[in-house]
Amino acid sequence: MLSLAEKKTGDNPETAPDSPDIDKTAIHEEIAPTLADQRLLLFSIFIIAGCSLIYELLISSLSTYLLGSGVVHYSVTIGLFLFFMGAGAWLAQYRRVKLLEGFIQIEIALGLIGGLSAVILYAVYAWSQYYYPAMLIVIAMISILIGMEIPLLTRVIEQSRGIRQGLSDVLATDYVGALLASLLFPFVLLPYLGHLLTAFAIGAVNLLVALLVVWHFRKRLKQPIKLLSIAVMAVASLIAASQFTGTFTSILERSLYQDPVVYSLQSKYQKIVVTERGRDLRLFLNGSLQFSSIDEYRYHEPLVHLPATHSRELERVLIIGGGDGLAAREVLRYPSIKQIVMVDLDPEVTHLGRDLDKLRKMNEQSLHDPRVTVFNDDAWRWMEQDGDLFNIIIIDLPDPDTADIARLYTTEFYRKVARRLSVGGVMITQASSPWLQRNAFWSISSTLNTVFESTQAVYSNIPSFGPWGYIMASNTPFKQQREFPDTTRYVKESNWQFTLQHPNDLPPLTLPANKLQTLVLMQFYAEGYQALQNGK
Repeated sequence: MLSLAEKKTGDNPETAPDSPDIDKTAIHEEIAPTLADQRLLLFSIFIIAGCSLIYELLISSLSTYLLGSGVVHYSVTIGLFLFFMGAGAWLAQYRRVKLLEGFIQIEIALGLIGGLSAVILYAVYAWSQYYYPAMLIVIAMISILIGMEIPLLTRVIEQSRGIRQGLSDVLATDYVGALLASLLFPFVLLPYLGHLLTAFAIGAVNLLVALLVVWHFRKRLKQPIKLLSIAVMAVASLIAASQFTGTFTSILERSLYQDPVVYSLQSKYQKIVVTERGRDLRLFLNGSLQFSSIDEYRYHEPLVHLPATHSRELERVLIIGGGDGLAAREVLRYPSIKQIVMVDLDPEVTHLGRDLDKLRKMNEQSLHDPRVTVFNDDAWRWMEQDGDLFNIIIIDLPDPDTADIARLYTTEFYRKVARRLSVGGVMITQASSPWLQRNAFWSISSTLNTVFESTQAVYSNIPSFGPWGYIMASNTPFKQQREFPDTTRYVKESNWQFTLQHPNDLPPLTLPANKLQTLVLMQFYAEGYQALQNGK
């Protein structure tokens, strides 16, 4: 007959009292967990699984916000997390005793490191050139700790349920927790808390899990008071730090942007920042400059007036993007306009165009004009609907550095655009810099050539951006139908032809079209950005 201790440990030679590698006075959890214990531990796994995925999403989205290239940063971050979690799972085998205490210690460390991760990465990016090494270190520390947690708790739970049922319950709980986190992060945490508060909040959740486990198992732990004290101090530290989130954000944004920040908001889709110095008001989306009030007319006048003066009719206009209202301002200079439809994904940007006093003055209250109708919707989905035709379609979108944006530069999307153009109508899209993003620029031109009979490159020189380009397209030959308004500052009737002239040192290129299944435009854009970073 086996003794009670032998029955509890006999199935696992690593925990047997006679094992020479084990401290006989510190054998882990001599009493198998009760049903209540198991439920608490499975609940803990559910919570920490969600926290783990949120850390991945948090670092991925923060890196994308700071450096662009969303696909790259999400892929690299997830790959590194999985690798280091594997390393953590491997290391967990060397923790053979005091498994609950080990889990609690790991959870406390994870809560502190994870809670401070966003502040650390923000600060490193703002004040040094070592963001990627810092990101690697933070990911390694967080994911190794995460990788160690699940094996430790699995070994505790399987003492009662057996390895088959215990492992199944642990993995099922883990996956459900990850699903919840994948929904919470984009729809609740990031829009309402932002990166810094999300990190503080999730770190605090990890610490509260540690506190709950310590309290529940306090009679089995050797030093419960010490562990409780450490966890409480850690929670208090994160709560105290979170009270200074506004201060941290202000300090870091002053380092990220050259001019004072007068407006900052994390929307559901992007980080919106407005800076101001003197008479220079600037809008940034996810860190990328959208306009400077000093020279924005040099961007918007070619974008609007080239298609407007070449369209056969000019009564109904569709603007995709352009939530700041500046393109709409230029369109409204034509008395014949009866309707402008604007489709912009982010309601916070269009609210800014309506409500921010200085921006409303810049756009001449265009978004308050009764002829302007705004739809806050995904442009792809909106264009799939049946609807009226437009005389001109203006695509004023950010550069194609993510898949979500790059798909709106594909042949598939441009076919939807062509379907909504009236006879003799003209569309135009911003196409980035023909100098810095030359391959991307001509790939957009090739893409439009597969859909429309006529295309025309348009150029502008914008001090804030440098040389800039657009591609205009139509299913009829281009012919000027009307004169430019007298109110234009950059493009005049006497000189507008210069916007159509190819620079001698930038002849056209023949490049692959951007298709939905390949999105080669993202690669071209990334190559141009990398060459700029390397000074080539």
